Amino acid sequence: MKRRVEHSTLGLLLSRRSIRRFRKTAMGEDVLSMIVEAGQSAPAYLQAYSIIWVRDENLVEMVASICESEPIRQASAVLLVCLDFNRLAAFLQSVVPDNFLKLDAYPAEVLLSVLETGLVVENMIIASEALGYGSLLLDCGVMECERLVDVFKLPHGVVPLVILLIGEKEENPPPRPRWSIKNILHINSYKPVSQADVGEYLRTVEKTLSAEGYLVKYAKFAGSYAEYLAERMMVTKDIKQSYEQLSAYLRKRGVKV
Repeated sequence: MKRRVEHSTLGLLLSRRSIRRFRKTAMGEDVLSMIVEAGQSAPAYLQAYSIIWVRDENLVEMVASICESEPIRQASAVLLVCLDFNRLAAFLQSVVPDNFLKLDAYPAEVLLSVLETGLVVENMIIASEALGYGSLLLDCGVMECERLVDVFKLPHGVVPLVILLIGEKEENPPPRPRWSIKNILHINSYKPVSQADVGEYLRTVEKTLSAEGYLVKYAKFAGSYAEYLAERMMVTKDIKQSYEQLSAYLRKRGVKV
C-alpha cells in the first residue's frame, strides 16, 4: 500500500512542499497555459477569478519590492491571482440585470468566490508539481492589494488575493509540521482543541523548525517559534489601523462581505 501511495496522485499531494529558493529559468506559454487549465478544472460556480502572469521584468521587480520577497525575482512564473467581480458583473448584467452585485453586501458569494479561487490555485500547485516544478504562495496579494491595483491598473471589482510563484526547485525542504489529524477531523460533532493539544503542537513545531533552522534561514529570526508567532500576530495600533483601511478598501473595490 505504501509503495502504491508514493507513486500515485496521493503521493504527489503528500510530498508537496513550499519552495522558497528557485533556479531562475524561463517557462513557456504552453506549460503555463496547461497549469492554468488544470486550475480551471477545479469545482466552479461563479468563476470569479482572474490570473495575471507577470512577465515584464520591471513589473516583476516592482512586485518583489512591494512584497519584499526575493523568491519573486527567482521564480519562472509570477502569477497575481485576483478575485474578479468585474467579469462576473458584465456576465450577470447580460443575463439578469437585477443581480446580487447590486446589493450592499453579498457575503456568501464573496466567501464562495474566495474558496473557488483557492481551489483553482491548489489545482495549479499540484499541476506544477506533476510537471516537476515547485511553488510558493504569498499573501501579499491581499495585504498589498491597494498598491498592486495601482501598479496593474485593475478595474473596479478586480482585487488581488494571492501571488503564486512557480519555478524549478533549488531546494528540497523536509516536511513541515501540521496539526494532528485528531484536531482536524471531527466525527459527528465538533471537539474544541485542548490546551494540552496546543502545547503538543507548539512543541512539535518548535522541534521540527529548529532542526531545519527554518526561522533563521527564511525569516532571519533567531528566537523561538512561539516568539516569532507572537511578534507577527500581536495587535498593535498600526495593525488595527491598517486592517480597518484594508476592510474599507475591499468594500470600495466591490468585495462586500
